[in-house]
Amino acid sequence: MKHFAWFAVLGLFCGACSKETEAIVEGTRVGNLAPEIQGEDASGKKTRLSDYRGNVVLLSFWASWCGPCVKMIPHEKKIASKFSGSKFAILGINADKDRETLAKVQNQLQMTWPSVWDGIGYVGREWNIEFLPVMVVIDGEGIIRFNSKSIMDDLDSLDELGSRIEKEVEKALKTLEVGKAKK
Repeated sequence: MKHFAWFAVLGLFCGACSKETEAIVEGTRVGNLAPEIQGEDASGKKTRLSDYRGNVVLLSFWASWCGPCVKMIPHEKKIASKFSGSKFAILGINADKDRETLAKVQNQLQMTWPSVWDGIGYVGREWNIEFLPVMVVIDGEGIIRFNSKSIMDDLDSLDELGSRIEKEVEKALKTLEVGKAKK
């Protein structure tokens, strides 16, 4: 009986240790390490998600032909303005048919953040994007902290989504500041 008790204690201890040392896997769900995104913006400039490491990033999967996406842009502008001067960035992932449309719409809507053009849908497929818009908050370490795909059915409005994103960005920025203070 004594041996069984020791094995039980050892099992509990080892189980706790393995959970602490579990590797974070790459994926598109909350808690995953965000997969790399690379492409070109409307002007042809190469852009990568990893260029933003150390910042909280709002990924905005959108297209100009998507009414709700266009209606989200004022919310994104508000968030960009609120967190201006902090370690925050917005990176759009655009599904328009060509870069010219992307450039025209960004100019018309006075979008101040870059968008990777994903006209052939490679990034969208890799991220399992089934509808637009999808908003993803990524912390400074590259970990996904919020993905709107999982809550869209529970929202009553785009205003509610905008408020939720704002809160998630705020939480991620606070965590970033706490981590910086510990170093």
